[in-house]
Amino acid sequence: MKNMRIPSEIFDFFGVEEGQTLLVKGMPGTGKTTLALEIMNSVCNKMNGMYISTRVNPLRVYGMFPWIDEIIPSNNVVNATQKMLLESLKNVCQEGSGYEVVLDFFKTFLDQAEDMDDPMIVIDSWDAVINYTAHLLGDAQHSLEQNICEFARDMGIHMIFVSESADLMPLDYIVDGVATLRNVRITSSISSESRPEGMTTRYAREIELDKLRGVEIKQKVYTCTLYGGRFCYFEPAFGYVSPQIRILSDGDRIADPCDDRISTGISDFDKITGGLGLGSCNVLEIDHGVGKRYYQVLTALASNSVKNGKAVHIVPSIGYQITPRDVFVPSNVMVLEPGGDRDQWYETLFKHWDTLRERTGRPILNILGLDSMEFAFGYERMLNATSRMFQKWKETSDVNVVVVKSGQKSIRMTSHIADTYFVIKELNGGLCTYGLIPRTEPHYMVWDKSNNIRLIPIV
Repeated sequence: MKNMRIPSEIFDFFGVEEGQTLLVKGMPGTGKTTLALEIMNSVCNKMNGMYISTRVNPLRVYGMFPWIDEIIPSNNVVNATQKMLLESLKNVCQEGSGYEVVLDFFKTFLDQAEDMDDPMIVIDSWDAVINYTAHLLGDAQHSLEQNICEFARDMGIHMIFVSESADLMPLDYIVDGVATLRNVRITSSISSESRPEGMTTRYAREIELDKLRGVEIKQKVYTCTLYGGRFCYFEPAFGYVSPQIRILSDGDRIADPCDDRISTGISDFDKITGGLGLGSCNVLEIDHGVGKRYYQVLTALASNSVKNGKAVHIVPSIGYQITPRDVFVPSNVMVLEPGGDRDQWYETLFKHWDTLRERTGRPILNILGLDSMEFAFGYERMLNATSRMFQKWKETSDVNVVVVKSGQKSIRMTSHIADTYFVIKELNGGLCTYGLIPRTEPHYMVWDKSNNIRLIPIV
């Protein structure tokens, strides 16, 4: 099996038997052509693909998708733009009915593909074919579609029809499989009263597996991207995250970007933010449905800071627990659970900060779970005391990371003090993040073989 960029359900679908037919549909710009070619790249053997293009000439196809040259030989990219298609049909119009002429035209390509091993034909787009030949087909469009699919099955040729419409059509019932691509709108759970809608709205890509005969659809909708000009889908991240978090001693250390910024512990996040500035306030909003999976972001940040010689102070978010024996360099990490007398607790917090600065002789990293602080002291009482905390931040060069949960009253306050503000959101079983300050497009979180977090742009 090749390195898969397509959902495993689609790969398995083309392994059920020869002559599978798939309809890939969606509005313009959703990535249908890229997906169709990526399926061909994953399923076909070398040089066993044929691409019938109704929109662009063969030279432009290779220019837009240079990676297809190993699966589709140049003589198998067919120019079926309106002028070329009608020119090919004109000479045979006298030999039979218009319907028979169009059917014979496509049978020519099926006959050519039959000589290949495990061939696949992509017709992009089927809507254009029907539009160009409507004067010949009359009311026989559905008969044409039915016959082409039957010929493909009988001859053992996989076929992909690309359609520019996301609506239900007769072809949906004829083909063996249907996949729909969409650009979807995602927003934070915060109401428009808290923030302008345009500030929180982003767009992502999805692939929906509507029908795949003979294959169990494990997940109906996947998030996907066209990053780097290739189609890639994302598996959901359902893995259990232990509430007892280890600040790991293993893994590679990521150097701080410069003297006045620290690394986030995630190299892709550093590229987006440039690192977290000394003396800054950085807000991480956790949306509904994320659960405890964001803990690994905080752990990467804390672990890397310790490895770079900085002290870390943690006011745990609700559910975030650190076992002292698992802490790497325990003397440089302190944890303070919120609770008890509010004023006394804040005094203890400030003493912890001073102790860690004196111990390392440099600014520290503060991770504050504002959700647990609001829960312990109440919003109004916590708000009255935070001015002292903000003053402390101004007096030092500490890096402050504030965790808030969607639905908290504290969110409005943090929006006004943040130097950076990122949202972590559940998306089709996985996690994505995007920046409100600075504004960024969404990135999907994945884990590589070394269990390092990667952020892949959703474009």
